Amino acid sequence: NKLKKEIDDAARLHGHLGPFLVIGVRMGKLARRILKHSENDNIKFQVTIKVPQSTPFTCTIDGIQSTTHCTVGNHRLEIEKSDKEILGDFEVANSNQKLRIHVKPEIIENVMAQLTKGIGNEEVAAQVAVMQEEKLFRIERI
Repeated sequence: NKLKKEIDDAARLHGHLGPFLVIGVRMGKLARRILKHSENDNIKFQVTIKVPQSTPFTCTIDGIQSTTHCTVGNHRLEIEKSDKEILGDFEVANSNQKLRIHVKPEIIENVMAQLTKGIGNEEVAAQVAVMQEEKLFRIERI
């Protein structure tokens, strides 16, 4: 399945599998789908991600880099600090197509609670991988 392959690719880039990496993969895939961006076309994405500047939250960034090919190195990814929230602004370059994807706060709390209880990274990642998008994210056009 395509999601599993994208998660595996992201885990290879990142070094391990974890729930916030999967959240980033799912954010990138969702933005690509809504903004009709596929890897084969020449449409360029710009992404700004707001995320707390500590692990495991920053793992979200690698999931987004892996699925959108926007990186710090190619100047198509900007990272901003946030206190608690995780959100991404995705836009198709040179267009007015913009999307903001918020990770729902209860998801962040739930994931952190499970990790704190000692539930393994990969087990929590597997739960996030199959969650309904509506449960994970709030989406707005901007």
